[in-house]
Amino acid sequence: MDREKGHVIYRMLLMSLCFVLNCLPIPSDGVEPVVWRDHSQKAFSRGEADGVSITREGAVLLAPELQTAANTGEEFVWALAEGRGGRLYIATGNGGKIFAYDGSGEPMLLFDSPEVAIFSLAVGTDGTLYAGSSPDGIVYRIVQGKEPKTFCRTGDEHVWALVEDGKGGLYAATGGRHGRILRVSAAGKVDEVYQSEDHNVVSLIRDADGRVYAGTDQSGLVYRVNAEGGVEVLYDAAEDEIHALAVGPDGILFAGAMSKRSKGGGKGGSQQSAKGQGSSSSQQASVLYAIRPSGATVRLWAVDEAMLLALHAGDREITVLTGDRGSIYRVDLSGRATLLTRLKDVQPWAFCRSASGDFWLGTAGAGKVYRLGKAYAREGRLESRVRDFHLVSRWGKIRWNAQPARDASVQFHTRSGNSEKPDNTWSEWSSVSQGGQISSPPARFLQYRAELRSVAGATTPTIRDVSLVGLQENMGPRILALVVSPIEAQGNGTAQKEGGKGRNAPGNSRGVWRISWKAEDANNDGLVYALYYRGLPEKRWKLLKEDLRSNSYEWHTESAPEGTMLVRVVASDRLTNPEETALVGEMVSQPFDLDHTPPSVVLQIRPAAGGSVHVEGSLNDAASPLWKAAYAVNSGEWKVVFPVDRIFDSRTESLRFEIQDLPAGEYTVVVRATDALGNVGVGTATVELE
Repeated sequence: MDREKGHVIYRMLLMSLCFVLNCLPIPSDGVEPVVWRDHSQKAFSRGEADGVSITREGAVLLAPELQTAANTGEEFVWALAEGRGGRLYIATGNGGKIFAYDGSGEPMLLFDSPEVAIFSLAVGTDGTLYAGSSPDGIVYRIVQGKEPKTFCRTGDEHVWALVEDGKGGLYAATGGRHGRILRVSAAGKVDEVYQSEDHNVVSLIRDADGRVYAGTDQSGLVYRVNAEGGVEVLYDAAEDEIHALAVGPDGILFAGAMSKRSKGGGKGGSQQSAKGQGSSSSQQASVLYAIRPSGATVRLWAVDEAMLLALHAGDREITVLTGDRGSIYRVDLSGRATLLTRLKDVQPWAFCRSASGDFWLGTAGAGKVYRLGKAYAREGRLESRVRDFHLVSRWGKIRWNAQPARDASVQFHTRSGNSEKPDNTWSEWSSVSQGGQISSPPARFLQYRAELRSVAGATTPTIRDVSLVGLQENMGPRILALVVSPIEAQGNGTAQKEGGKGRNAPGNSRGVWRISWKAEDANNDGLVYALYYRGLPEKRWKLLKEDLRSNSYEWHTESAPEGTMLVRVVASDRLTNPEETALVGEMVSQPFDLDHTPPSVVLQIRPAAGGSVHVEGSLNDAASPLWKAAYAVNSGEWKVVFPVDRIFDSRTESLRFEIQDLPAGEYTVVVRATDALGNVGVGTATVELE
């Protein structure tokens, strides 16, 4: 029985492997040469932008000019506000100082507070400057020409945001001990409007109708305070923190949300899918929401950056400042974004729009203020992502679609190497002309750099499409697996009931064998196959089939000689390579036996005592081991019989058994023998019992 189980397990494994091979994908036709093309915002944004904008339409152009305006000498610029006459107020830390900057020269120290940081600024309608501090939560009042004074003490640790109320007083967003919205009268009297369960209320804004909106830092809540002082939750975001707010046209509130983790989907029925970037809150992502006065909310846009720090709403676009990669975006009302500029080696934190239409940017870690103007930068560059051609390749030509401009130019360079990250083993940058041959040496990886220049900053070139060509070094195909097995016959290959027991018997369907293989090609070339066979003692291969495109073949072996055979499969990539450079790969199968002749069955039968019949038989097969045997009496039920040595494992076996309890009469005994390849032989004998 152990031998029989071994046969069954072996054949089950063989059949499973054949099934797996047939289900494996066939490599698609390779396309030579390989063309690398960038012509969308997504493609260009995979590279590193320095002084260039990448528009929502997929164009690359020079970014607005970014100029260093003021250096406070402090470590952080926490807040900015513009007062009368375009005067810029700069709140800093860790010295808690406030500077005034008039657009030229050095910033002037306006107030050196006893606090560690000034986190918020607001300018009243009369030009009075208010400043919120930390860690004592004091609001200072600064009137030009007078000494700064304490306006009020909030009772909290941090004053995160301030807005004037239009009546000579303020609203304040505080935190530390309690996350609160406070109202401060013109006389400095503090009233609590609302205390949140979150520890900090971090953002604050007032609309033209006097409604105040506030955002929190743990639950991602947006509150609305109406003119009568009533408070409601306008929106509960999936993110942790509502760090920035802006009021746009038609009373739409824009909320910038950021999160270190995702809290799942929206918490209310008001959240809808947006047509912007992304559709769900993800780790380290920031989201821009558009909230209608009714509370109906659209997830307008998302960016894979951890910090969304500031917003400004114009008539048709929202300017967004992110701090993770130091980026400024402009998002239209349909949720499509333009990367306006990226601040290299600078960590922005705060910005405000000037009356002239420029933007002031304050940075953390350097204490500097920059001006983002309307003119174009004099130069900028886009360094593409590194493209993996997977194999060492030689390069063709580069082409780009660029809209020229007066007093502006574009220059391209390429470099190549064999490490995924460019290092000192890579080639130097090599200039290349439009439609010119790339001179970088053959390698696996390639990168391009586009340099844009403008003489006076009045115009900019525009790049819309870049394509580069590479030709991989041809690698020969490989045969990974090769299996040759008989196709199971419908009658013999199923579990048959013999003597009441099920057993899987072998058998091939009229001498049909399946040849299955798996191949791969490093160039992803289309492959064509040829099959050969030969007997084990023979020296020359005979062609069985050529020009095969599939990964299997059914071989009808009736015309093939019996004996031990080998099959060879040869794969060629000549479909996608010239004949002189095409390569092949091959594999030879394990030996297997072809056997068309059924076993011979010779029986001897004689009566025995007590109504029994004694049967002896000799089973022989010319090529294959015998697999099983059974007998039937007078065309009755088949009954399994084992050989004398109790195991079928040879081409010659002996039978010896008795059939008992038979009444008088004539009996015909038929013995059926099956070999390992499913060939069936039958022997018959007749006996008379008196």
